[in-house]
Amino acid sequence: MISFFRNLFSSKLGLIFAMAFVALIAAAFALADISAPGGGGTGFLGRGGNTVATVDGVEVSDERIAQLVTRALQNAREEQPGLDMAALVEGGGLDETIEQYMQGEALSAFGRDYGILISKRLIDATIAEIPAFQGLTGTFDEPTFRQVLAQQGLSEDELRTDLERQTLVGILLGPVAASARVPAAIARPYAGLLLEERSGQVASIPSSAVPQGNPPSAQELQSFYNDNIQRYTLPERRSVRYAIFSLDDVEVPAPTEERIREYYEANSDTYGGSQTRTFQQIILADRADARAFYEAVEGGADFGREAVDRGFTLPSTQVSGATRESFERSTSEEIAAAAFAASEGALLEPIRSGLGWHVIRVADVVSRDATPLGSVRPEIVQTLTAQLGNEALAQLYLDMENAIEDGASFEEVADDKGLTIVATPLVSPNGLAPQQPDFRPTADLQPILELAFTLDDDEDAVLMPVIVDERFAMVDVVEIARSAPQPLDSIRRFVVRDFIADRAARRAGAIAREIAAKVNDGMPLSQALAEADVDLPAPQPARATRQAISQAGVNVPEPVRLLFRMAANTAKLVRLPRDQGWYVVVLDEIQSDPDAITSEIVEATRAQFASVTADEYAEQFVNAVLADYPIERNEEAIEALAERLVTGRSN
Repeated sequence: MISFFRNLFSSKLGLIFAMAFVALIAAAFALADISAPGGGGTGFLGRGGNTVATVDGVEVSDERIAQLVTRALQNAREEQPGLDMAALVEGGGLDETIEQYMQGEALSAFGRDYGILISKRLIDATIAEIPAFQGLTGTFDEPTFRQVLAQQGLSEDELRTDLERQTLVGILLGPVAASARVPAAIARPYAGLLLEERSGQVASIPSSAVPQGNPPSAQELQSFYNDNIQRYTLPERRSVRYAIFSLDDVEVPAPTEERIREYYEANSDTYGGSQTRTFQQIILADRADARAFYEAVEGGADFGREAVDRGFTLPSTQVSGATRESFERSTSEEIAAAAFAASEGALLEPIRSGLGWHVIRVADVVSRDATPLGSVRPEIVQTLTAQLGNEALAQLYLDMENAIEDGASFEEVADDKGLTIVATPLVSPNGLAPQQPDFRPTADLQPILELAFTLDDDEDAVLMPVIVDERFAMVDVVEIARSAPQPLDSIRRFVVRDFIADRAARRAGAIAREIAAKVNDGMPLSQALAEADVDLPAPQPARATRQAISQAGVNVPEPVRLLFRMAANTAKLVRLPRDQGWYVVVLDEIQSDPDAITSEIVEATRAQFASVTADEYAEQFVNAVLADYPIERNEEAIEALAERLVTGRSN
């Protein structure tokens, strides 16, 4: 049901990433409020804390697990937007979260007992590398760090604790998985399978070839409806209203002359004149030695040759394209002032810095004239107009946000700002309205729905970007229709259609099974088809290599894949989707050439086996740890937690 969530925790090697997943959940949402489905903002787990599991004396509460599961649901909805908590819990999400989190606690206890400690410096480096904590320069920014923590209601200590735990698990399992190797002798037989070619026949048994029969009785229809209730269950739907605002909704003033000149002067590096210089420079520890060098060059000796004679290389004496500021940083204010005051070709007498005595010759001077304001005015006006527009749009956003926080309704804010309100019918996460098929979502609606399906219908309006820095929306959820079956009377004709198709498919399946049985008893496929009670199309040949069907991104029909999961001279069945019928697949021949196995194929197979072996090594390591640090589950508390997560009520 939620295969991607299961895949996240599908292997013990995946535990490394799962622990990162869990830790980041905890870090970002440790104090998140958990609301009852359809309820308000009051945390329904706030009544206390029951221990759901313990390991090595560490107790984990239902609040902690509920926080992780709630965040897991939010992540899951990125791939399956219609997923709800009931489906997540039913699909094993709660048990998987408890298992993986407690395994992490067991590994942490193991690490502590064996003296594996995580230093503060390592956590500092980890925090600095998290993009959310970086400023505009791409490096760690303390105000941004504090702001993000405040937004998430998280303390620095809580963040550090989770990162320490995540890092410890990675340190323990990383080397275990990294050491996985498979001998070539083991990989070679499996490598041969990649070159295997199989050929056979595929016969189609379409449902359309079977007589439809009589319409279903009321009892048959009701029974079919009950047995296939999920087919007629609508996903969770939401009715949303939103108001779009962008630069088109703000007045952008023209930049003033004063602001144009301020921008011009503030960007003197771009528009002002500049000068760079190239120097020959030598730094000597002794003043007398520096004086002797100066006098030699002043007397006509070559600067570079004299430097080489004293053990310097020519590149070490060159300083190219230096500005006054850059040269000052590498020397001193006094030396930079003197060097930029001298004319081209001048040789400066020895000057002392903290590094020693500098002898400098001005080798080259490159000057660039200032760009007149008049010639760059259009460019500056365009830049300032864009800035003023962004400022006006940001102010509109801030004004609307403040109005909402002060209690203004969605309609009041939209009316005050002259925005157009757009309302949708009950729509599913993909923007379609099952009960209004003619509804067509706008381009703005999809990103709005991604947010709307995380909100409750009693929350205040929320502002969000539709196109970053360009287009925004004020969003309000009007109604939430929980996932529920459609009444039989309202969809009777569709259920009748499905009943007839299902009955035909089942009859086609009976014919297909009879044909497969005859083939497995030795009858040729063509003869078995001819003996069927209905007219059937002739079988089609099928041929493929295992290597071809194993390539990523290749869409291989299921009957062809089935050829590689069966024995020669046997028949198997494949059901077509949407009750269209069946395929009878017969494998006639298997061809393989051991001499065609190359060392490259063997090495590729070893690489694939390495990941499987790494999973096995990691699993064995975790199992060994759990033998000494067993997990004790409180099944009663877990059952109660599952009930509260799904219904919002205590059982």
